[in-house]
Amino acid sequence: MQIVATIKRKCPQTPLVLYINGNGGLLERMKETGVDVIGLDWTVDMADGRKRLGADIGIQGNVDPASLFCPLPALTDEIERVVKSAGTRGHILNLGHGVLVGTPEEAVAHFFDVAKSFNFDKVEDRISEANTVAA
Repeated sequence: MQIVATIKRKCPQTPLVLYINGNGGLLERMKETGVDVIGLDWTVDMADGRKRLGADIGIQGNVDPASLFCPLPALTDEIERVVKSAGTRGHILNLGHGVLVGTPEEAVAHFFDVAKSFNFDKVEDRISEANTVAA
C-alpha cells in the first residue's frame, strides 16, 4: 500500500491498475490497496467480481481468450455478457489473459469490432433482445 500511496501522491492524475493472475480469492484485499482499477482474471465471473468489489472501483477484463475459438456469434454473446455484467461505468474490456497462439485473426478483429461498437445506453437493450430470442 505504500507504493500506491507514493504514486498517488507524486502522480495524482495517473490511474493505477492492479492485476494478479488467479486473483479470485484476493479481490477484496486487492481493493484495500487503494488502486483505481482491479484487473479480473478470466476465471473470475465478471458479475461476481463486480458484486464483490462494488461500483466505486473500476474493473478490467475478462473475456476468456478461448472464446475467440468459438463461432463469431457466440463470441459476440460472450463479449456482451461480460460488458453487461460489469455495468456501464468503470469497466475496461479486454481478454482475460491475452491472445492465445493459433487464435484466428478474424476472431481477434471481431473482438475489437464488437468492443468498439458498444453504445452503453443500448447494451442492456441488446442483451435483453438476445435473451428474448433465446427463450
